[in-house]
Order: sequence, then structure tokens, then C-alpha cells
Amino acid sequence: MLIILSLASFQRPGLIVDIGSYGGYYGFDSSDRLISRENNLWRGKTVAHEVEIPETTWTCTDDHLPEKVKDTKDNRRTRQCVVENMCVDRSGAFIRRRDGLRVENMPRVNLLSSDEDSDVFWQPRIDRIWNKSMKAHYVNETLFVHGLYAPYHLSHWLYNGMMPLYRYRTALITMKRFGGTKNSWTLRAARYFMDEHKRQGKWKMEHFFETGQELVLSQYELSTPFQSLPPPDAPICFRRAVVGLGSQCALVYCARNIPADIYRSFRDEIAKYYWETPLIWQKHLGFMREAFIGSTKETHGNPMNKDGNSPLKCLETARYYNFEGLSVGHVPEHGEKPNRIGQMFSDVADPSEAHDTEEGKSENTNHKFVVGIIQREGSRSLINDRILVDSLADAGLRVKWMSFDHGCGLVETAYLLRDVNVLISPHGNAIGASLFMPSDAVPTIISIDTSRHRESWFKFTATAIGQRFISTYCGPTQYLDEATKEACPLVEVTKDRSLYLRSHKIALGVPDSMVPTPEERKKMSERQLDGMFNRHTTYIMGHPEAKALEREEMEMMFGPDLPEPLIRKYGDSVWSVLEDYWKSIPRYVNVPLVTKFVQRLKADFDSEIQKKLEISANENITLVEKAYGQYVEYVRKGVACGFDDCENILDRNVVQETSGFGQYSTDNIAKWGQQKPGSQVLRQNIKELKNWKIEDY
Repeated sequence: MLIILSLASFQRPGLIVDIGSYGGYYGFDSSDRLISRENNLWRGKTVAHEVEIPETTWTCTDDHLPEKVKDTKDNRRTRQCVVENMCVDRSGAFIRRRDGLRVENMPRVNLLSSDEDSDVFWQPRIDRIWNKSMKAHYVNETLFVHGLYAPYHLSHWLYNGMMPLYRYRTALITMKRFGGTKNSWTLRAARYFMDEHKRQGKWKMEHFFETGQELVLSQYELSTPFQSLPPPDAPICFRRAVVGLGSQCALVYCARNIPADIYRSFRDEIAKYYWETPLIWQKHLGFMREAFIGSTKETHGNPMNKDGNSPLKCLETARYYNFEGLSVGHVPEHGEKPNRIGQMFSDVADPSEAHDTEEGKSENTNHKFVVGIIQREGSRSLINDRILVDSLADAGLRVKWMSFDHGCGLVETAYLLRDVNVLISPHGNAIGASLFMPSDAVPTIISIDTSRHRESWFKFTATAIGQRFISTYCGPTQYLDEATKEACPLVEVTKDRSLYLRSHKIALGVPDSMVPTPEERKKMSERQLDGMFNRHTTYIMGHPEAKALEREEMEMMFGPDLPEPLIRKYGDSVWSVLEDYWKSIPRYVNVPLVTKFVQRLKADFDSEIQKKLEISANENITLVEKAYGQYVEYVRKGVACGFDDCENILDRNVVQETSGFGQYSTDNIAKWGQQKPGSQVLRQNIKELKNWKIEDY
């Protein structure tokens, strides 16, 4: 029977699409979006043909465990499976199993390395085998099935996604673990359910692969040429798939840590690919410029008409101070220098030979020591960053000023941080870029916070990598002295105050009798909270006395002191408002204190460089001690993490067996994750974990 479709539109529950204006029907993606003609293009180079796909089998890391142990929370979170023969189409991944009364599927596997509430337990669908062969694109390689948490956020993408994944990608490069190669593929099969599909980070990944692609199921996730929807004409099947990330990350909510060597390997692979051969770096810059101009023309008509975001913007806006030379009698450069995109190494213009003494040893390491400052526009900005730059330059230090607000790709971020020894920033996400700092001496991160909000997330990542981390603040309370109080006045931010209150459904100024108790509020749905907020807002608008009380409570809520009366009146939601507000507010940096501290770090740097020369030839010192001994010594002395909340973090990431320092990884795949000889010696005799304070150093 021949059926001719002459309908003007295609209907799906909740969707009516005009096919005539659409120009063709290519199906829907996992986000229920019609697949566009452009995105329907298969980016792989395989061709579908009739191929025999054997029945799927699998082995998992917990196969040897009793059923009772398999069902424990820790095991379920860390389980990983190696699957022989897995296929992917535009509906997702599937395995082929023979027909029977009960078709068994592989166990559910957690695809994320994040907190427990964000875990995603996944398994493929089952396709019953009726024929031994099927039409498919066949790839004789390994597919890595994983999930991403907040892929638009550089630090979450790195530490919760790429590092757990790269732990196994490194094994692919060595062609040892799981029999993989640089031609392997990945499948982004899941994401944290609260993540918006529209928000994607455009992080380049091509340098880790050769012919492989990352398969995604939503068009929103097509953020770079590396991502591709599965082919439209037939499934794509892989000889093997590795499923799950094993709940591994630096944060306490992950079940396991990642070997510290993996972070360095990730950094070094990017550097080796892009900077060992200058031609590749120049080619990359040219390609990125052309890609940006092309995308801007499509969006704005003329690329010169609009200053759009670009991965290269951070390179173009970076400013350099004291990079032209630091010889004796050199005058500090207050006139900022333009970007130095073509410069491969920080000391090209100021070679170390210029500082060598007659004995051949350098007395001055200024040509190597670089202080990086990452500014942020709008929220969390440094108000007096220019004063800080001048102070550090006057002290004879090389300073690199950076901003990521108008775009910065993964490679460009690595380029800017490749020579930075001390990183100063109020910007939490940007602090995650410390992964790319050099490790010839122990790097230090200085987080510019406020006394009402301090960055803690990156204490975990820094301590897991082997970097020193310290928070400092300059008001709005707990000033060190009167001079500091005068230099760092309270920042009055009146704009958007009401937005913080609205987002947490608090309307200030209503009588106590109208405010629900904490117990009543907890029982209210979002719809009920919205209704209450609207009623309260209407009441305030119609009652002058309530309007006056609103102004009074507004000043108390966003003043420098803790608004205890409002916490008692409105409940714990006030804490959420304060957290958001004080995290976002612009802040001052205590310039004299930070400058003095950085000079002390410079002295540590000089001492470390000298020690490295002495121990490099010492055959009695293990490789583990040579790599991480100095950092662990800082931990032992109590000058590695501060100014608070560090004891438990250091205990997990440095002291205990959960530490990633001294674990086997790429150097011995068979013993992956086990402790190397010397690792226990490295960490022994750390009897007291102390918090590091900037004013005491």
C-alpha cells in the first residue's frame, strides 16, 4: 500500500513543526529539537556497510565481589565496566543480546565524578539479535562512555570531567590500558540533570585524538568540530567500550583521588602538542582567527561592527609588566606592554645568561618568576587591581595581567598560565586554570575573597595537584588594623539587590505575622513560594510603613555585619541570599600585605630552584620525593593551605592513603592507583596539619 504524505506540518507531543519552511525532516535529538540540515552532517569518516556484530559481553571492576558488597554505595559509585561490542545511534547507546525469556543487561554504572546528588547511573538499551549481521559504521577501537557536570564551567569540566576521563585517556596514548589508542572515541552519554543544555563550553579536544570524535546526542552539545551526532543512516558500533569514570576527583565528595602525575601529564601533553613546534601554535592562532571571523560574519554581518567573544580575546587583552628585562638598575615598567602572543617562553627577551655570575650560577631568578593576575569584570572584580600591578612591578617582579571575561579557550588558557608561578585572582572558576602552571617550583594561588565569603572549592584541587593555596581578604569586617580599614572601605552595591532576594523568595518589610515559620516554609512548593512572594510584594507596595521597613531591612541585610535579626525573622533562606551576594560583590585587595607576601614567595622560589639543582644528582632520593617532596615539606611546616578549613582537605589529599601523590599511573599501568615505593616515606611524620595565614608569613 502506497501512502503519500502531503501534510504541511509534522506533529509530535508538545511540538508542531512546519516541514515546508524547515526544508526537510531529519528527526529529533535527545533534547527534542529537530535536527537541522547542518547538524545532520556526519563528522566521522566511516561508511556504513553490512557487518557482523557479535553478541555483547562485559566485565566489571566488581565482578569478583560478593553480591552484598556490590550493592554498597561506594561500589555502585565507583563501578566501571569494559563492554565488548557496543553501538550508538541517535537515540543513544545499545548492546546486542540474543533472544530469550529474560534478556540480561549490564549493571548500571555511574557516569559522573561529582557529588552524590549529581550521580547518573546509566546502562545502555538492549537490542535483541535476530540477525548476526546489521548495517553499521564499524570502528575497531575503544569508546569511552562518560558524563559531564557543568560542561560550560572550565573548572567543573576539567576537574569533574576531563581529569577522570583523561586518567584513562593517558592509558590510551601508551596503548596499554584497555587496549586503546589515540584513535579512540568518546560518548557523552549523560549530564547532571540540572545543567542547562544550552550552556556549553567550547573547549578544544582535537589534540588528544587523531581520527576519533566525541559522540553527543543533543545539538546543543555540538560546541566544537570535535563533537558529532551519531551517523544518520545507521548505528556506529565499537569493538570495545569503557563505561564510567569511577567517581574520581580531588573533591571530598568523590570516592577516589586521581594520581597527581595525571594532572601534570594533561598539562604537558597540551604544551608538547602546541609549543614544541612553533609552527603548530601559529597555525592554531590563524585557524582560530579565521573561525571567529567566519562565525562573526554569520552573526553580525561584518566582524568589525561588533566586538564579540573569542577564545583569543584573553591573549589579546593580556598585559605584561617588567617583561622587557630585569637587569641591574632596570626601571620598572608602568606603561603596560601589549600582548606577547608570539612569545613561546617568558624569558626570551631577558635570557638567564644576562644574570649569570663568573662562577656560572645565576644570582637573580627574576627573569623566571612571574606573577599572574586574573581580573574579572562586574561581579567579584578587583577594585584596586591597577594599584596591585604597580606595587608588584615596583618590587621588581614580572607581572602578567589577564582577563577571561571576553573568551578564553582551553589552549589559550594553558598558554597564558604556562609560566605563572603565583596566581592572584578573585575569580573562582579562573583559579581552576592553575592546573597549567609550571611545576619546576611549587606554584601558589592567592584567592582574593571577602571576610563574608571565602573560596574553598579550589583548596581541594590545589592540594591534590601539589600547589599552595591561600585566601586573603580586605574587609568588609575583621580588618587587620585601621590602615587596612581605610584602604578597603565597605563596597556599596545597590544594583541587583532585589534580584538576590527575589531568587530566594524573600520580600523584606512585611510584618512578622505574615512570615511563615521555617517549618512552614520547608513544606511549601515552588509555586506556593512564588505566590507568597507576590502577595508580600503587593502588600509592601500598598503600605507606606512596610515600604519604610523594607528600606531599613535592606540596609541591614546588605550591610557589613551579620543580620541576625533578619535570620531570626526570615529563616535560613537569608543565608542563601548572603552567600550569593558576598560571593559576587566587588572587593579590594590589601596591596601592601599581598606584595610583601609575594616577595616572600619569590624567596621560596629561589630556594627551591637551588634545592632542585642539588637533589637532581642525588641517586638516594626517590622520584616521588623529587617530584613532590618540597610540596609535602610545605604541608609539614603548615605553609601549604590557608587560611582556614584546610585540615581535613590536606588529610584526604596529601596525608592519608587516599592521597594521589606517589600513585602509579602512566609509568606502570598494571599497578595503576597503587602506592609507589617512597610514597609512604614522603608522607610520614606529618603529625599536625596547620592553617597558613598570609599575615604571619
